[in-house]
Amino acid sequence: MKLTKKRGIVALVVLVLVAAWAGISYATNTPPFKKPKGTIEAGELCPSFGGSREAADILNRILPYATSYRIPPEEGERRTPDPRDTSHNSWCYVHGDGRLLTVHTEMRGGETEKEWQDRVRNIVRSGGSEPFDAGRWAFTTSTRKAAAVYSACIPYDNAGLSTYIRLRDPAPADRLDDLRRLAAIAAEQAHESAGCTVPADTPLNG
Repeated sequence: MKLTKKRGIVALVVLVLVAAWAGISYATNTPPFKKPKGTIEAGELCPSFGGSREAADILNRILPYATSYRIPPEEGERRTPDPRDTSHNSWCYVHGDGRLLTVHTEMRGGETEKEWQDRVRNIVRSGGSEPFDAGRWAFTTSTRKAAAVYSACIPYDNAGLSTYIRLRDPAPADRLDDLRRLAAIAAEQAHESAGCTVPADTPLNG
């Protein structure tokens, strides 16, 4: 076989292999054809975040890679203006490759800090806790998968709002403050949405 013919066959084989590799890379979304990470805009957020640009920026920093994100309509019910109404409940989800984040707020009454923290930790199932400054009480979990804030709301039955953020994957190690701030934004929005009549950080016996 002539040398030029051999070179032609080798070149053809290489071309076929490169084309096959490129096709597989594109189909499986791996480098160098990996699609860019999707982004969340403030206008796409559920009411739990109140259309906050800051919240959208935080979500774009802490959520794991997905080519796009989807936020279904929020579920739940808002508290009525009746001062004796202690019902307020909301659920918000962010989907990408599966459910990536849950935001939940509910009105509670008569709980101590330990009772509230134990109850929320049992729900999020996410390790030990570390307090931070927000609302009446607040904590993040040691796994960096959850943050929660309890805010005072109305004097009737000493009712307050329990808000937590639960992530499917841990927030990046350098983004713990972002997770805390996201929970605080959701808690602040819940305090406004529920028409609370006392400041969010009112002490239990204040």
